[in-house]
Amino acid sequence: MKLTKEQIQFIDTYLENSDVVFADIRMEMVDHVASDIEDRMRASTTSDFYNVFKGYMVQNKAQLLKENKQFLKSADRKIWKAFLKEVLNPLTLLIFLASFGGFYFLYSNFNIETFRLIISYVPLIGLSGFLLTYVVYHKVKNLKRFSVVERLAMPFLVFYQIPNIIFNFSYQAKDLMTVLWILGIVSIVLTLMLVLVRVSIKLFKSYEKQYKTLA
Repeated sequence: MKLTKEQIQFIDTYLENSDVVFADIRMEMVDHVASDIEDRMRASTTSDFYNVFKGYMVQNKAQLLKENKQFLKSADRKIWKAFLKEVLNPLTLLIFLASFGGFYFLYSNFNIETFRLIISYVPLIGLSGFLLTYVVYHKVKNLKRFSVVERLAMPFLVFYQIPNIIFNFSYQAKDLMTVLWILGIVSIVLTLMLVLVRVSIKLFKSYEKQYKTLA
């Protein structure tokens, strides 16, 4: 006994209204719930979908919501796995060296106030990169909400805060060694931000392709 499209949509809407807000997680759950309900309807004396569905949810809703949280943890692991893979890309080292060279050039050719001003803009680079990719792949393309896509905001927020700490520390830059340490840390943070932007674009494209029927 196969469920109709309307019944499957009913399950999807019910899960969405139950705070399973991400389309990719709901897609997994809908397949699981629909299969179980089909089995119950085959084994039951009644073929009334709504009664079978109601009974199923009374027994299993709490577990489904628990699984939703597990899916979110899985999404975080997927982000960091993709991030680590991209960090090990040889291109990442080139970005770091270019960043370090650029910051050293600024320090060598301008005063310390200009140098600090440039450092203060570093957080905006990563934030702007995320916002631009998010707007393009989520809003402009009108995609549904995906777990990995939205949870990318957290690592961006972390990297957004680090340069602010470095900016305050830069007032202690009175000798070349301290300056070089600051340059290195800022270059690493900027490099990781750009890596995260690249990871975001790849994940956005992957989800757009994988779940294009949900767009």
